[in-house]
Amino acid sequence: MNREPLRPIMQDEIDTYARDGVVHVPGMFDQEWIERLLTAWSRVEKQFEEKPLSELLPERVLADPLLREEIDAEWTPETAKRRAGFRGAKWMRFWDPDFRAFVFESPAAEIVGRVTQSREVRFYWDQMFAKWVGCTTPTYWHNDTAAWPVTGGMLPSLWLALTPGTHANSLECVAGTQHDTTPYWPRTYNARKIQRPEGRPDFIDYETRRGDPSVEFRIFDMAPGDVLLFHPAVYHGAGGNNHPTQQRIALSTRWIGEDIRWSPRPECVNTPGLALEDMIKGARPDDQELFPLVWSSASVAEAA
Repeated sequence: MNREPLRPIMQDEIDTYARDGVVHVPGMFDQEWIERLLTAWSRVEKQFEEKPLSELLPERVLADPLLREEIDAEWTPETAKRRAGFRGAKWMRFWDPDFRAFVFESPAAEIVGRVTQSREVRFYWDQMFAKWVGCTTPTYWHNDTAAWPVTGGMLPSLWLALTPGTHANSLECVAGTQHDTTPYWPRTYNARKIQRPEGRPDFIDYETRRGDPSVEFRIFDMAPGDVLLFHPAVYHGAGGNNHPTQQRIALSTRWIGEDIRWSPRPECVNTPGLALEDMIKGARPDDQELFPLVWSSASVAEAA
């Protein structure tokens, strides 16, 4: 399994990400990583269908009562069965050795650092997305900035294709929307439990903007081992899986760059191991157990 990218990151990929907030980076992971992660996902999926997520996570990451409440409500075998053709899981690195190995032994952190031009990269969290053939569950249009308790732009998602992705089932982004600073109201578990402040609009439904020449949709045919890297403020979404034969499976990992600082808000997602009230506004996420430093340009220079 490759520990470094299979090829150098190109300048045009760096430039595309800076301009559009999303870039397709093909051919980054070898077949051994794909097979290892698919095998791990099969095991995780079976575990997750039998146990609620709260029984799989270490006790420290469940210390926040709001997080435990969210998990008990949303991440159970019963909930998974109700989602039409969609399966997902998150925070696997806390309880599965292969997903943990991906964090520390794969080229993911280096890819993030080189594309975003961050001098250091910490791990944030991971999530699996699987849509079976015939899945009717959409991924609604949203961005991640509205839900994450941080400021800064260097917190991209690295979306790794583990099966082929096509226009019939791939993730789609809207180029340039990382510059939209509107404080949209997120669809988080916390947000659904509190009263929305005035002036917080819903996300734009970009399905209503199809054919608008001012909107630049980005969707790519992706082979296993390809990466889609996108800015946390970029709008993204997906339909169901309309491919006639191909299941769509992808691992999405989120990574913290050097400009990220805590900015907790009541409606944000709950973070394993750290309650919103324990986040110091303006501080860097530097807990090495929860947000480990995985790659830095300084360590690369020292090794050269």
